[in-house]
Amino acid sequence: MRPSVPSRLAPYALAALLLAAGWANLARGAAHPGVPYRPWAFAHQSYSDLLAMGGDRYFNGGRPLPYLEDRIEYPVLLGLALWLPSFAPGGPLGYFTAGYLALAACGLLAVWLLRRLPGSDPWWLAATPALVVYAGLNWDLLPIALTVGALVALSRGRSGLAGALCALGVAAKLYPVALVPGAAALLWRRPRDLARFGGALGAVLLAVNLPVALAAPESWSWFFRFNGQRGAENSIWEALPFALSPAALNRITAVPLLLAAAAAALAAWRAGSRGDASGAAALRLGTGLVLVTWITVNKVWSPQYALYALLAGALAAAPRWMMGALSAMALLDYWTAFAYRARGMDPAFRDLAVHPGEWLRTALHLAFALWLARALWRAARAPAPELS
Repeated sequence: MRPSVPSRLAPYALAALLLAAGWANLARGAAHPGVPYRPWAFAHQSYSDLLAMGGDRYFNGGRPLPYLEDRIEYPVLLGLALWLPSFAPGGPLGYFTAGYLALAACGLLAVWLLRRLPGSDPWWLAATPALVVYAGLNWDLLPIALTVGALVALSRGRSGLAGALCALGVAAKLYPVALVPGAAALLWRRPRDLARFGGALGAVLLAVNLPVALAAPESWSWFFRFNGQRGAENSIWEALPFALSPAALNRITAVPLLLAAAAAALAAWRAGSRGDASGAAALRLGTGLVLVTWITVNKVWSPQYALYALLAGALAAAPRWMMGALSAMALLDYWTAFAYRARGMDPAFRDLAVHPGEWLRTALHLAFALWLARALWRAARAPAPELS
């Protein structure tokens, strides 16, 4: 029986309501542009990188070209997402609203795409209150929508389109590369589709990055150099009683991430031998496992990374109570992160609230990663079809 119109529209209506609440909270900061913005935003639990970074660059009448005139610590598409709203009229509020509307559209598009991805649960993304605080904190809803779009394209046999969408996601943030190990393994037995996927992935990455890399190599490579030299920030590594160098952290965190990627590839390769449905399920679970492992062990934690855990839950159609737990942690994490900054990085608040929160968040995400790994293991172990 086909769902009624209200039930079909319900996830979009709820997501739109949460997104509107997020805009109403964050838009208040447009009245405090420039240097005063950050302390005001921290004190009022209303921080957005859109207003902070836009105010650093555009609110005094300038419009420096990304990378050519302005070094940006993000990949190329996010540099464009930061710059394009500067053409919107209306000053800081117009700039923020233009950028936020684009991100809200990405969020609603991701929900729409999840409804077209068999085996997923769009309510994980549509109903989480984390949308209120994280939709406009950074630009992550853009790569999230592109990731889901790539998975939908793969589920429909459009491997070239999937590779192109994945490349655009990687050109916005690196996280969409999480689907590549599983996708490559799933397509391994179909060399033509694998070539289409890989060819489109490489061609789009080159088309987006190469012109900027040639025109401004130092600015383009700043994203990689900046992140390579960062130490532990807001992550479980910061809560340890001893410090590790950035180089050591890079090596240590690479190990579980590579193991998760190998597990995703192996499961997709094995499940793919049993047909499209089994392979697609393993791909969704493997992508979710890589995403959750990545954000859990990463040396740097930004609060909006919670959206990637929620995306993983949507892809895996994990139990809704897990969504509730992760959403509650995401809200607590948001409050802690900015209350800490509002208190001037007070050591007492760090020891009593921030570090315990980092341990709690990591434990919760590790438990979720283990759930995903177990589901992936079950998908990979399902018996192969008997030969006739």
